[in-house]
Amino acid sequence: MRNIVFTLGCGFVAFLAGVLVYLYNQPPRNLTTETGIPVTATELYTRFTTDHLHANEVYLNKVLQVSGQVLTIKSMPYAERIVVLNTGDPLNGIVCTLNKLQSAGRLVHPGEKIIIKGVCSGYVSHVMLTNSSLIQ
Repeated sequence: MRNIVFTLGCGFVAFLAGVLVYLYNQPPRNLTTETGIPVTATELYTRFTTDHLHANEVYLNKVLQVSGQVLTIKSMPYAERIVVLNTGDPLNGIVCTLNKLQSAGRLVHPGEKIIIKGVCSGYVSHVMLTNSSLIQ
């Protein structure tokens, strides 16, 4: 009986490990084929700060097309570039992590008005967009 339980336990752990490896190695979503929900940076930030539960239902894990003014650009040594869009709040913004192709591409400058498409990954103190790319 102990051998059967041990064998089943090992099989279950191996199955979970295989699923985790598969999920970890999946390529990122191809956002070029998906239509983004159009929203301004200020509107998106306001919706998350006033009612984050409702905003999560509407925006979380969805492709968004956010328009706004660039507040700052951050370059990380071992990561993609990060663009922060102005929301009217001097401490918090829409943080957009550019995908690897966009990170090496067109440069944006603070004050420039852009449209960026990415996947909303939630709100902590900033609204986060991942796998983002510049539309305009």
